[in-house]
Amino acid sequence: MADISSKPDETSQRSAKGQLALERKYVMTDSVFELETQKVFANQWVYVCHETEICESSGCHRVNSCGSHLILVRDQSNVIRAFHNFCRHRGSALVTDQNCGSVGQRIQCPYHAWTYDRKGELVSAPNMMDQMGFEKKEYGLKQVECSSWHGLIFIRFHHDSTGDSKATESQSLDQFMAPLGQHAADWSFAELKVTRSIEYDVAANWKLIFQNYSECYHCPTVHPALNRLTPFKGASNDIDEGPILGGPMKLADDSETMSNDGMAVGAILPNLDERQKRAVAYYTVFPSFFLSAHPDYVLIHRIERVSVDSTKVVCQFLFHPNSTERPEFDPGAAVEFWDLTNRQDWEVCELAHRGITDLKYEPGPYSDLESVVAAFDRHYRSCLS
Repeated sequence: MADISSKPDETSQRSAKGQLALERKYVMTDSVFELETQKVFANQWVYVCHETEICESSGCHRVNSCGSHLILVRDQSNVIRAFHNFCRHRGSALVTDQNCGSVGQRIQCPYHAWTYDRKGELVSAPNMMDQMGFEKKEYGLKQVECSSWHGLIFIRFHHDSTGDSKATESQSLDQFMAPLGQHAADWSFAELKVTRSIEYDVAANWKLIFQNYSECYHCPTVHPALNRLTPFKGASNDIDEGPILGGPMKLADDSETMSNDGMAVGAILPNLDERQKRAVAYYTVFPSFFLSAHPDYVLIHRIERVSVDSTKVVCQFLFHPNSTERPEFDPGAAVEFWDLTNRQDWEVCELAHRGITDLKYEPGPYSDLESVVAAFDRHYRSCLS
């Protein structure tokens, strides 16, 4: 929810001056939704989960992304791999809610018992091995490029097992996340554990949710409790152009974190400096998640497009073992605070989506408090083109 508190240079590209909101077609049309699939989500690093959500031996993690159903597992060497969740025989889903936590060292199709190892290789296909011309090596699971950045797992469809040459030329995950690299150790991402998750179904286009998170122009009206803990005029941006945008918001003098009473819920993250202990850092990471780093926990919103007018948001609360291993630890005050804040946001996002459907809708001008929204729009348009 970072915005700028000082008026930008009117000649700067980073100013919102003179820029209008996105046109109706970008929010309403199926053709744009399909173009986004090809130009944005098939080419970008997309966040899917934290490493601690993938069991080391028996289980796997299921996730939907870019219209595909994926499973993530650790192979025999503890390497995390991502596969499309369908059998290479007749397409049956391999992993369901019922067996996700107990797939074992082999992943077996429940339909015709084709069986794969954790590297995705076909190891058994009953009644097929003697078929003339059948080669097991040709029927491994379809793999998606998968990489980890300080415990956060990302996938990229463009560079999968087909070895597309265009992906080879694109950014590595470390290069993509470089703007946040200086903060990674400070926030102890790799040491954190997902302690609580909440899923939301929002009747709005995914971009409206990104735009809403990117400004606090609406905070005094929509979020009085949040604005009390982090007054909107205490915001600044240290990244104001490109796929990653945002910066810190200062906590009020009597606040320690974002919670029902403003008091710390967990132990302060061990590597923070004094400035970081007195702020919440808000970043959008295009096109798949929001990162909110508090003094005592990290909040991640994972954005999953469902359709042009529907978005799933998975809200994850990550705490340090210094918090979770205490017998009296209870994240409830943070979870309840953000559940209220989220629902307030989803309501106004849905109102915005509903209004944009009007045939007479015309984009309005951005204010200086919406410079990050304007920057999001510029990056989004550049990806489509």
